[in-house]
Amino acid sequence: MAELITQRADHLSGLSVFADCFGADLYGLAMSLEPLRLQSGEVLMRQGDTSHFFAILATGSVAIRHEGDNGTAIDMTVPAGEIVGEIAMLKNQPRVASVTATTEVTGWRGGDDAFAELIQLPGVLQKLVRTARQRLAAFLTPIPVGMRDGTDLLLRPALPGDKKIASQPHIGFSAETLYRRFMSFREPNQELLSYLFEIDYVDHFVWVITDETDEVVGDARFVRDEANGTTAEIAFIVADEYQGRGVGSFLMKAVAIAAGVAGVEYLTARVLSENLSMRRILDRYGAHWEREDLGVVMTVLPVPERKRIKLPQDLADQIAVVARQAIQAVG
Repeated sequence: MAELITQRADHLSGLSVFADCFGADLYGLAMSLEPLRLQSGEVLMRQGDTSHFFAILATGSVAIRHEGDNGTAIDMTVPAGEIVGEIAMLKNQPRVASVTATTEVTGWRGGDDAFAELIQLPGVLQKLVRTARQRLAAFLTPIPVGMRDGTDLLLRPALPGDKKIASQPHIGFSAETLYRRFMSFREPNQELLSYLFEIDYVDHFVWVITDETDEVVGDARFVRDEANGTTAEIAFIVADEYQGRGVGSFLMKAVAIAAGVAGVEYLTARVLSENLSMRRILDRYGAHWEREDLGVVMTVLPVPERKRIKLPQDLADQIAVVARQAIQAVG
């Protein structure tokens, strides 16, 4: 039995979720788990059921399906190496989605005792909470937004899969646009894209704005200051084809609303001095620019009050509701 538990702990240590753990750290968890094997098409969890276990996928993949109150359904695939069922266990609530094997699946399942072991492991709770927030954000309904030229777009929180879209050459961000945003002529690498889109929504919140095909045409974010949680740096980028249509101005309003929901009081921005489009947007909210470095200026300004944000009331309320849902998804 001891040899079996040791082998199970060694298998667990090879999964990315346990990257911060040693095999010895995982012995207690390994003792609390039971083997799991599913055939393709077999249902592991059903939306609305009481949550009494979670599962760790060793091989194979599963489909997660969330059915909204309005009749819409959201689907996503979870590959081997990840955990499912964590949301209901973290929130102590019924299942928020159904989970079905899309291939033959092997792994392990564990109940409350195993979950207590799981969240005590180094780095695991933080990863579970971030993953849970990302999955819940995927269930939020995008907000329809009409630009001043009649273009119809959609606003939603960023999702991890957006980094794959943003890395495609057809996305429409020219070298000049990327330079103004990142202050470098180097294209974002995969590490930077992971940072930009695999977020926690609390200290790093990102809105993306997409076209009807769900292609990202712009994003805006705030990143909370680690030393002062009431201050956050903001930045946004708009694809070349959509510049001059009011997308940047709208993203500024949306990220300001989200920052206010998150309890941020002051926004900072660092931009190239030649980036006049972003400077003009921030000037409307009282930006006072100071030189920080050669060719770079910065400003600090209070998060604008909602009444100063010129948006239709129902749209501003929608943005605040969706931001709050993403930020407060996992307490």
